[in-house]
Amino acid sequence: MNDNQRNSAKGSVRVPKRFQIETIYSCNASCGMCALSLPPTRKKGPMSMGVFKAIVDVMAPFSGEIEKVDLFGLGEPLLDPHIFDRIAYMKKRGFTNLAISTNADLLNEDKRERLLYTGVETVIFSVDGVSKRTHESIRPGVTFERVVGNCAAAIKLRDDSSYPTRFVIRFIRQESNLDEWEGFKEYWAPKLSFDKGDLIIAYDMNTMGGEVSSKENLVSDKIDRDIEKAPCNQVFERLIVLSDGTVPLCCEDTPKFKYAQGSALETPPIDIFNSTGFENIRRLHLDGEKNRIPLCAQCTVLYSEGGVEIIDAYTTRNIV
Repeated sequence: MNDNQRNSAKGSVRVPKRFQIETIYSCNASCGMCALSLPPTRKKGPMSMGVFKAIVDVMAPFSGEIEKVDLFGLGEPLLDPHIFDRIAYMKKRGFTNLAISTNADLLNEDKRERLLYTGVETVIFSVDGVSKRTHESIRPGVTFERVVGNCAAAIKLRDDSSYPTRFVIRFIRQESNLDEWEGFKEYWAPKLSFDKGDLIIAYDMNTMGGEVSSKENLVSDKIDRDIEKAPCNQVFERLIVLSDGTVPLCCEDTPKFKYAQGSALETPPIDIFNSTGFENIRRLHLDGEKNRIPLCAQCTVLYSEGGVEIIDAYTTRNIV
């Protein structure tokens, strides 16, 4: 049992280890493993800067306890006209270890320079193949050559300067790209600076709460009783605010937010995170009864996390 799970058992106030703000609900790609490929469930576009600042301000007193901040969700951050200002504002308010995730198709020279200038600690590049055919079939709407070129140029800009940003090349494993993983590692490893914290990471696609696939399709051959009973770290450690202010239960609840616990437009996010609704769900997890929640019953996040493969300093280690 981790600290946040102990907090739930004791009934004390908790602070999320990971705080995520979806700054824009829109993307230039249409990936089959992403819920953005489904009919929209809310208005597309960026979160207003006023709402963003209000959310950041009420969370600022907890910035020293929050270990990681993600400024992305169901959307492409580089479509957000305020993304660089948002990073700067969060840093001004005391938040550290900020990350964005991008498909890199829009990461032109101007945006590369502006992004690195913010001092953002981590930039995750979503690249799902080592060939044009595979990558563009998984991520329709982007151009493979441009993506790879933009990633390489950003890495070089960082290496030629004093910017502190580390880069993570992320590969989401699925049936159509499994045969490219070895070549993928061989291609990207020489381009990264592992001494600067760069990584290559791979994990299996998730069901998005059963919205883009099903547990039967993804893990039918490896259902594990212990995983099915284990509490999920997502509901204990991660607080997410969507672009319209909705606070979903977890990352898998973002497509339709059926288990949303409130709105940051009406209630401080930290209060929602400590609400009775959240605590009741955590209790089910602690009691080994999470599969009574249909969303959790279809979730494969813990299976995916159990098979994460990380390449750092030319070594491979499996996180189990």
